[in-house]
Amino acid sequence: MGNYSLLQIVGSTIIGGLLLLGLFRYNGIMIEKKHSYDTQNIVQKNINEINNLLYLDFSKIGYCLNKNEALKIFEDPIIEATDSTFAFKTDVPIDVANPFGDGTPDIVKYYLGGSLSGTVNPRDKALFRKVNSDAPLELNYGITRLKFNYYDRSGNKLSSPITISSIAVIEYDVTVEDIYGYNYNYITLPDTTYSVQGKTFFMKMNRKNKIAIRNLKKR
Repeated sequence: MGNYSLLQIVGSTIIGGLLLLGLFRYNGIMIEKKHSYDTQNIVQKNINEINNLLYLDFSKIGYCLNKNEALKIFEDPIIEATDSTFAFKTDVPIDVANPFGDGTPDIVKYYLGGSLSGTVNPRDKALFRKVNSDAPLELNYGITRLKFNYYDRSGNKLSSPITISSIAVIEYDVTVEDIYGYNYNYITLPDTTYSVQGKTFFMKMNRKNKIAIRNLKKR
């Protein structure tokens, strides 16, 4: 009888332990799934904001509210074009009440800075948007890659060094990642993530977009 009771106790302990381990695992799975979902939403939001900003700015290359100034810009709207830097002339909106600019040409420049030190991700960089001689606006969206590609009117990709007068289409290729990462132990992540060291994963998304420069003298 005593041996039977002991076996019951041991069996109950083992079963209880297995149930507890199962509960811990289930809890871990739920936490990791929620973190993955939340992180994906953040990365999606960030890359959408970057895409919208670049698209709106680049679609106005060579634009100016003042028609006389616009004709001047029309000749050479692009100032600088490399795979990591792009500068062009446009008429920057003053505010919500003046979304079409003030009729004075501006120079807008985009470029990436160095790696950020305040995040876990070793690859994320700040995107800078500089207007004229103003201090550049620093945009921290977890960008790990931003490359500019250029094409002529026939759709041929231009090789470096870029001949600015040949540019008719600009393409931006941007990758945004989670800046903190997470150690996933229970769930298998899709191919949109990759490990940096050990089991630390950083969610990432990529976006490419081509924009034909409309305000451009035919070449």
